[in-house]
Amino acid sequence: MVNKRLILITVVFILLVSLIIIFSFKILVIRHIVIAGNKNLTEIQIRNALGIKEGSSIIYPSSRIIYERLKKIPWIKDVIIRKDLNGTLTIYVRESDAVAILKFNEKAYLIDYEALLLEEISSNLSENKIFLPLIKDIDPFNNKEALYAAISLINFLNSKKLLSPDSSIIITGNHPDNLIMYVNNLKIIVGDGDFENKFAKYATVKAEIQKRGLNVEYVDLRFPDKVIVKPLE
Repeated sequence: MVNKRLILITVVFILLVSLIIIFSFKILVIRHIVIAGNKNLTEIQIRNALGIKEGSSIIYPSSRIIYERLKKIPWIKDVIIRKDLNGTLTIYVRESDAVAILKFNEKAYLIDYEALLLEEISSNLSENKIFLPLIKDIDPFNNKEALYAAISLINFLNSKKLLSPDSSIIITGNHPDNLIMYVNNLKIIVGDGDFENKFAKYATVKAEIQKRGLNVEYVDLRFPDKVIVKPLE
């Protein structure tokens, strides 16, 4: 008798829990989706990545699953997800910033400060109208070392506010040790790392070049104890 009563109580409990879950899924639905913080991504792009819409359960998928879906978009650096019982799903997006344009094999990409390709853009951009430093002919898939060196150089220049909107900056080189930067067609062989000391020396050399009115073929900053200035012949 006791066992029958226990079984009956268990069955009733399971039914009640099932009804509560079913009721919750019907009542706790998404009525509004609010997306904030996006500057480069459209709301449609974010909604497509979400994979859910108004009328879907606000309980499932979980916030972790939604986060992982959105993080697959290269532009998105971080996401805050908020679910309110009134049916509002709020997505706060923090996007990355493009710091350069990479051109390789007739394709062009926006690239961020971590050397991550954000999106492919038109490769027909005129180099005279490019609004960001241009990285040329560095393979982003098979030459990560050179790409990271180029991005490190750009990050340094940005941190020191050495990039002028009016300047044309092109960076190239198949290895960090022969990294080359063209500033308004002036060739500067930068090499790998130690940018603080290299550009401190370059500032002195640049002032002297301007003072003398020299026409220069290239400036080589790779040596710790000297700067090589090759005049145009």
